Amino acid sequence: MKYWNDLDGSTFFCMVFSGQIAINEIKLFSLIVDNNLSTLTLAFDIRELPNSPPQKWQQAQYNACRIGISCSEIDNLVVRSLPVTGPMKLTIEKDGSRFVVSAMSEHSAIKFTTSFLSLRDPSVYLTKTPF
Repeated sequence: MKYWNDLDGSTFFCMVFSGQIAINEIKLFSLIVDNNLSTLTLAFDIRELPNSPPQKWQQAQYNACRIGISCSEIDNLVVRSLPVTGPMKLTIEKDGSRFVVSAMSEHSAIKFTTSFLSLRDPSVYLTKTPF
């Protein structure tokens, strides 16, 4: 997968970003693992800001955009050296009927496979430490 716009659940994302946005670096906010349901959620900021925001956002000040992915039927989860404060390179690759998700930095890593992956709706906010 090359673009956020191509993931399931990207309808609102495609409304606030008028063009294709590459899957690339992220700033990890949270990693939530539910062992009982075999689900994993990553929430993170991306470098890009919406260029076609809804009216509600146009009246607010923001310098950060948070999105995330929700995944289920998780296998082969590896997490190394968290928390991480710097950017991570995120990749999502199709491998047969599953996705291979990898978020890597120089000292940290998250890697797993999943059967189902969907994009979480974007939100914007104002922070002293934007991406």
